[in-house]
Amino acid sequence: MGFDRIIGHERQKRLLLAMLERKNIAHAFLFCGQDGIGKKQVAREFVNYLFCETHSACGTCRACIKLTRGSHPDLIAIEGQGSIGIDRSRMLSKEIYEYPYESDRRAIIIDSAEKLTPEAANALLKTLEEPPPFNVFFLVTSAEKEIPLTIRSRCTRIFFTPLLKEQLKQYFVQHLYTDNKPASGEQVQERHAELLADISYGSIGCGLFWNEDDNLNLRRMVAELILGGGRNFVGASLITERIAATEGGFGMYLAFLLSLFRDLLVLKHTGDRGKLVNKDVEELLSRQGPDVRWVEDRLQRIQETTRVMRYNINRWLAFENLLFQVMR
Repeated sequence: MGFDRIIGHERQKRLLLAMLERKNIAHAFLFCGQDGIGKKQVAREFVNYLFCETHSACGTCRACIKLTRGSHPDLIAIEGQGSIGIDRSRMLSKEIYEYPYESDRRAIIIDSAEKLTPEAANALLKTLEEPPPFNVFFLVTSAEKEIPLTIRSRCTRIFFTPLLKEQLKQYFVQHLYTDNKPASGEQVQERHAELLADISYGSIGCGLFWNEDDNLNLRRMVAELILGGGRNFVGASLITERIAATEGGFGMYLAFLLSLFRDLLVLKHTGDRGKLVNKDVEELLSRQGPDVRWVEDRLQRIQETTRVMRYNINRWLAFENLLFQVMR
């Protein structure tokens, strides 16, 4: 139980457990690092230690059972689906000044904290400036710089690094091959787990996204569109439509495009296929040696689109326009 079931992040887990042992828990934490690497899971498991009757995340006491069921009244979890507005922040401000119901602490986990609206961020800042002693905040983010500095400065920052390839492979081998997954041989499963580890960019969430057959097939279609040599505008529109229907798809495919052109530069400068990230489309990458200026220009356009799509614009149109620009 507890941290034992979390792969990686050993330094971060040791630091948190040391705070618990010294009974010196910060009133607010900022968990930052790329998407899908387990930041929120670490926060939730640490809450298990805080609330557990023996502070060991035993999994059997009343508090642990309630946390497992998602029914503990002293855990408040705010998910960042869309923006986190002022109404939710005002409601939270009222709740946190009341004493916890069952534990000696209340834990507030704000996922995707960068999605706080300016009004909500100001309300949170007032709370962090004069925090009630029985509350512990966990702000989880993959875009640290988008959180106001005034809030960041009042949090204990814990940075999470991408997982190692072997850690990712271990996770996928352990969690993906259950009774409802393909009954392929062990070697096939190992190869699939290794592929996911290669193309996950250090993120379990990313690997689980590419584990879906539809996403993996569409990924190849994008690579063929970009590297195939034919400017298929109808195909680009159809691909964009399918990506738009995929939850979190635009961010995933933008990252894929960046890594795809990164691989082209690696081949151009080193010729070493062993350094490629996207080994599932290796034959497409190796067809021809593109001009370095062409690759660098495409990388710049992808980065510009990534920045623009953080704001409230037509993401569908922006991504479709990007595909038109980067096709070979």
